[in-house]
Amino acid sequence: MSVQILYASLESYQSDLIVLFRRYLTPDSDENRFNWLYKQNPYGIARVWVALDGEKGNIVGAAAAFPRRFYFREAERMGWVLGDFCLAEQYRSMGPALQLQRACVKSVEPPYDFCYDFPSKSMMAIYKRLGVQQTCDFVRWAKPLRVEDKLKSAVRSKSAVRVLSRIGNAVLQSRGWKGTKAACDIELQSGLCGEEFTALDHSLQKTPWLRGARTAAYLNWRYLSHPGKSHSILVARKKGALVGYVVIKNDYENARIVDLIAWEEPAVIARLIDAAVGTLRLCGAKTVSLAAGDGHPWGNLFERAGFRRRETSPMVVVSRGGATINETDFKSQCHLMEGDRDS
Repeated sequence: MSVQILYASLESYQSDLIVLFRRYLTPDSDENRFNWLYKQNPYGIARVWVALDGEKGNIVGAAAAFPRRFYFREAERMGWVLGDFCLAEQYRSMGPALQLQRACVKSVEPPYDFCYDFPSKSMMAIYKRLGVQQTCDFVRWAKPLRVEDKLKSAVRSKSAVRVLSRIGNAVLQSRGWKGTKAACDIELQSGLCGEEFTALDHSLQKTPWLRGARTAAYLNWRYLSHPGKSHSILVARKKGALVGYVVIKNDYENARIVDLIAWEEPAVIARLIDAAVGTLRLCGAKTVSLAAGDGHPWGNLFERAGFRRRETSPMVVVSRGGATINETDFKSQCHLMEGDRDS
């Protein structure tokens, strides 16, 4: 089957795209999600390409690129995170998929320096056909909080499970470095993020790491205005000044730390992690996860806090010719977390 790849107008194709995404990607696809993800990003409007049936002209697939701002060597860099790739079943041969994703990759042109993606195994095969190799791993770190489920499968007595669970849970709670209370004060962020978050973001621009920008506008959009997911932000203050924060997803069946920003003060970072874990534990979470790039410089702190590496998934980066940022920079110098994904 032949397909035509077309750079699409968001306004002209919005209704068709919402239906397509709901059918092939997520049941959460609606007008609110589309407007939030495609139009309200503070770093710019998303781009989308559609695959049209060569004979009927109807939409049979789509792929998108969402703008992201990064800092590297004290300068701002613009890039795209790719996502929302889908094709109708009967068009899922390698040809249409290659055409569609090739259009996305070719969007890396000035002022954009790079694009990146977190592909599935089947999507990774498409990248390889395009000559794009895996850049690095995205790692899930996990920390168990409760032992009840494991005990129930091994111990028949309910009373014994209750007693052993109290002991086991107390042991788990005691594990991991928690920093020191003198390092900072922790509190729950109330309301939208203000300019102090932007000021912290700009000060962190001076660090040598490659990291995604986290202005107040971005945080309010990415987390506090998300149409389908609820997040909480715990902030760290020292003498009243903001020195870091951690973002948690309010889904206690799938408890996650999705972002962690701070100066390179291990005790502050540990305090933020412990505060997030404690909040999720009180809400009934059994395990807390966080995802970060394999080259994240705080991997040793994650381990000290009691997290262990679990499964990995691929990440690919494509930089344009002449750009002063490349794939190696993402592999070895990047503060990459779940907050840098598409949605």
